[in-house]
Amino acid sequence: MAETTEKIQQWYAIRVTYSRELLVKSHLDNIGIENYVPMHFAERTYGDKRRKVWEPLVHNLLFVRTSADNLKKLKADTTLPIRYIMDRETRVPTVIPERQMQDFMAVVATRNEHVEIVSPQDVDLTSGDKVRVTDGIFAGIEGRYIRHKGHSKVAVAIGNVATALTAYVPSKFIEKINE
Repeated sequence: MAETTEKIQQWYAIRVTYSRELLVKSHLDNIGIENYVPMHFAERTYGDKRRKVWEPLVHNLLFVRTSADNLKKLKADTTLPIRYIMDRETRVPTVIPERQMQDFMAVVATRNEHVEIVSPQDVDLTSGDKVRVTDGIFAGIEGRYIRHKGHSKVAVAIGNVATALTAYVPSKFIEKINE
């Protein structure tokens, strides 16, 4: 018997309010729901001192891997400040394909200071070829080849939520994928 889509584990994009993504992450960890908050080091000034702090890369955003049923139950049974990010066309919570989510997490996990997260509207992905990185720290990542700020990069789009841009990738490390 095939599983219904309500029972299949999928990645969903969730918005939280008032930069409480780490509070929500902690709660989800405690109840055993897989989740991901993109993090990075940022320089902050406290008085005369500059410090690097580990903080969310995109405030108010986290990703949850669960079933549609569990997501509905979580939203209904909690006082957590969460909202679905809805797909504008289908009017259902945005589902992120497993491969896209894995590539997105791999790009962010490099902790490279030149990795960027941008709004999907800021990158014209339709003009780029579908590519795979063959070597270097981004080896295996699939996305769209783009030129951004004068550099060759690979953009990994997460639906209408966000796009992760790799740091510079030499063109010899990029192969075109036939669609």
